[in-house]
Amino acid sequence: MSNKSIKIIFFGNTEFSNPVLLKCNESYNIASVVTNPSKKMGRGQKLFDTPVKILSNDHNLKVIECDNLLDKEFVKKLEDIKPDLFVVVAYKILPKSLLSIPKFGAINLHSSLLPKYRGAAPIQRAILNHEKITGISTFLIEPKVDTGKILEQAECDINEYDNYGSLSEKLSNIGADLVVSSIEKYLNDKIEPYLQDESLVTLAPKILKEEFLIDLNKSASDIHAQVRAFSPYPGAYTFLNGKRIKFFQSELINNQHSQEPGCVNNIIGDSFDIACGIGSLRVSKVQIEGKKIMLVKDFILGMPTLKNSRFG
Repeated sequence: MSNKSIKIIFFGNTEFSNPVLLKCNESYNIASVVTNPSKKMGRGQKLFDTPVKILSNDHNLKVIECDNLLDKEFVKKLEDIKPDLFVVVAYKILPKSLLSIPKFGAINLHSSLLPKYRGAAPIQRAILNHEKITGISTFLIEPKVDTGKILEQAECDINEYDNYGSLSEKLSNIGADLVVSSIEKYLNDKIEPYLQDESLVTLAPKILKEEFLIDLNKSASDIHAQVRAFSPYPGAYTFLNGKRIKFFQSELINNQHSQEPGCVNNIIGDSFDIACGIGSLRVSKVQIEGKKIMLVKDFILGMPTLKNSRFG
């Protein structure tokens, strides 16, 4: 069986899915792409497609938009394709009834070294927990989330300047090569899927809204991790003069100070330092409520009293 005779249905929604879709399309027959329906957003209620739909249209791939994975008409469309394999990346949980459709089952790409960080937010949780190394895993989908047999894994360093955006990009590119490798080995019996070690399981639950709020009594190290984990979106935030201020870029300053947490203790041309419970945080990119993200040098111009201000 040649690679191009292998029919794959690809499931994905986000930008994270796209490098994998591109790589799979180079090597295999993408019979169809399943993604969420376009949504109306913003004041003008303009219709926005998922990044996966946009890429699929650019490459003339057949797209099936679906909200309800149990819809009988949708299920029949998938069955009529007679796929060899499902490939699932950054998509919702597939019901058990769908998993029986492809001849060789379904492969999922997960952005952690399973069984660590099972769940919806592995990248953010790894940054929040000060991990130095994370990675990517391919596994065979089972009805219970992120529990299937592992095919392959690859490690990825997390440097001190990585945020959610940059780490996601690194992992999705590593993952694209890993998925193609895993499909090739799995379909040609060159790999033995192995069970996850349940004694090593850690969880990465969905991020809650209250986790975006910065507690300046915490260490600068923890707050810096929070800023990185929620950048470039949605942003970790605090308050200044009653207005919400989001921080999108920061640096850890391990200094000793006697100021109350939240006090601005240093202003340089393009950044300012905030006293934290332990150490200080140097902030260089912010967003004032109702305005666009800006560099701190522009923020300072509109805040002449910043030196004597206190966040929180």
